[in-house]
Amino acid sequence: MTSKLPRANWENEDNDKVHSPNGVLELRKSIKAGLTQKYVGIIESMFQYEGFDNPKFELMQEMSRDTVPEKFNYMNGKCCWFLDEPSDSIQVLPFNTKGGINIYGNFESWRPIPVGYEADKRIGKKEEVDRIYNLDLNTKNSVIMKNDIMGSPDNYYVNAMINELVDNQLTLNQLQLLAKCPFIFKTTEDNVLSANNFFLALSSDKPVIFTNKLGEDILAITEQTKSAIDPQLFNLMDRFDSNILEYVGIPCVPITKSAQQTDNEINSGGEKIVLKRLEKYNQRTKALERVNKLWGTNVKCISIIDAMLGVGDENDNEQNLQFDEENNADNEVVE
Repeated sequence: MTSKLPRANWENEDNDKVHSPNGVLELRKSIKAGLTQKYVGIIESMFQYEGFDNPKFELMQEMSRDTVPEKFNYMNGKCCWFLDEPSDSIQVLPFNTKGGINIYGNFESWRPIPVGYEADKRIGKKEEVDRIYNLDLNTKNSVIMKNDIMGSPDNYYVNAMINELVDNQLTLNQLQLLAKCPFIFKTTEDNVLSANNFFLALSSDKPVIFTNKLGEDILAITEQTKSAIDPQLFNLMDRFDSNILEYVGIPCVPITKSAQQTDNEINSGGEKIVLKRLEKYNQRTKALERVNKLWGTNVKCISIIDAMLGVGDENDNEQNLQFDEENNADNEVVE
């Protein structure tokens, strides 16, 4: 009867099917958590909302008024604005469709899903949450806000790109570990202690190194893997970073490519990014127009990126035009 040797802890499969030492798994989780926090924070800050001073928003937490629509748009691709009549308050929640489809391919009715609500575990839930979950909503008493024209979430693509960034960072980590091993010792059981002493003395900058005279010679073998850290790995990280930001409509030219681009290339790429951001902004603006019309509110969506760039500000545009004219006049050559 043969006994199966116990597997080392790093040989066991993790949830992501990666065979790695525990330390590397923790590093992977930490890197992914940090990158997710970075990009989700940027994406959910692209648009902000004004006009929540209406009494109908009193029951919505102030800290949720900007984050809630964007959080659900990012995760679900759409969210639902509706008036909860018993409390006379407007709420924003994800939703499930429950009715048929009209001739345009749109659902005819839906119901909101309070965060944390689970149909099979609603024992002990507040009656208020159950009541909201069972509301019958449609185009007459609610408004669907889409993340883009297709109502698609951003989290799937962003998460895929973050995984690529994590793998890239782990590759750099492995190369850094290899860079710490410039040579190896070829030893036997008889001279392991001598090899250890040799390495300890070497790493301590000892001017004289003592080894066992009667033992076997210690052979230091120069590592030939040529595991230098390739600068292209950093360029790759820059490209993935730009892919994420450009995907959601944030202008970002890869650092390694910006110096090589012509003005036409920059403008052409910028137009596509603006259109992507404009598509997302238009979906939010159209939804808020219906919200304001239905319930007499005055909620507005602001594109933070465009506000930072001064897009749509007539005063800024006039000042820029005047500055350009004065600059051109100063640069004219008088013959």
